[in-house]
Amino acid sequence: MLAELQHYQQKDKTAQQQYFAYKAQAWLNYAIHKDSMNSRSPAGLEAAKSAEAILQALKKGSENDLVLIQDISASSALMRPDLWATLSALKDSDGIASAPREIAFSEVALIWAATDQCEHNSRQAGSQFRMADRWLEQAREAFVNAHNSKENVALEGLIVRYYEQYSPFDASGERCNGQVLPTLDQM
Repeated sequence: MLAELQHYQQKDKTAQQQYFAYKAQAWLNYAIHKDSMNSRSPAGLEAAKSAEAILQALKKGSENDLVLIQDISASSALMRPDLWATLSALKDSDGIASAPREIAFSEVALIWAATDQCEHNSRQAGSQFRMADRWLEQAREAFVNAHNSKENVALEGLIVRYYEQYSPFDASGERCNGQVLPTLDQM
């Protein structure tokens, strides 16, 4: 599957194709990690199914039918609303064109970290949150370098608006039953 996904990660593909191919790779990495840990959690199987669904959409050329703002699965929760706000704002601002890999990897890392926190209430989730933060900083830097100051100011405003929307949903490990992430037009 990884070899098939690499085909869609090439520079001759659209940014959206690259984003979804990297997202599928991240889901696959997560599924492999869960399997190597002999996890009984449904999260690994959900991750593998997500990767497969994305790959099939890419093969059919129907990646435009995939949703950009993904809901958080029932085995996870919205944690770190600051990072989710940055992720959503970058997606809304066409940040995928600047950093498809970084945005895809950060999104899956955020879900992975929250799922680990929900399942184990452990400190190991902290490393995944830090990884998501690093990926998002790289994506944000790529966006800033590719856009003018007006667009960068607009991005910052969007981050604030998303943060204000997401912060009440912050579960911080207490409620792990998923989350439907509203878009700004639903706010």
